[in-house]
Amino acid sequence: MTPDDKRRHLRRSFPLLVVEDNKDHQLLIAFGLREKMPLAQPVMASTLEEAVIHLQITAAEQRDFPRLVLLDLNLPSSDQGFELLKRIREDYPRLPIVVLSHNEDSAIIAKAYELGAHSFITKPLGLEQWENYFRALNDYWIDTVTLVPRNY
Repeated sequence: MTPDDKRRHLRRSFPLLVVEDNKDHQLLIAFGLREKMPLAQPVMASTLEEAVIHLQITAAEQRDFPRLVLLDLNLPSSDQGFELLKRIREDYPRLPIVVLSHNEDSAIIAKAYELGAHSFITKPLGLEQWENYFRALNDYWIDTVTLVPRNY
């Protein structure tokens, strides 16, 4: 990829699915994305069902399919988060998933990775930490890695 190609690639929008049932966290995430991942076009889903429907519709229409999923593990229980993680991995095996959770239990973290999470991030406590996380996510997922093309 030439430098010009990379710049053009970086200017494109980046569809992103955020699965988070806590409205306060949705606001923090939306703010952090807007500030630190300006190319991200987040769609918020509050439930497993909303996330599945969004993925099905965008995959069928072959447009605006997320290039990354940020998944709160507790929807409101970790059982639902794990179920969604399994379903995404089965139906969309190349879709990267970053799990967000307050839970730091090593068994929970191990299970998330076993079910196909690409990363596990412990939710930060303050806005500055959220912004640092989103800056790092932007640097890695948008500026560094090459993701699967949009149409899959």
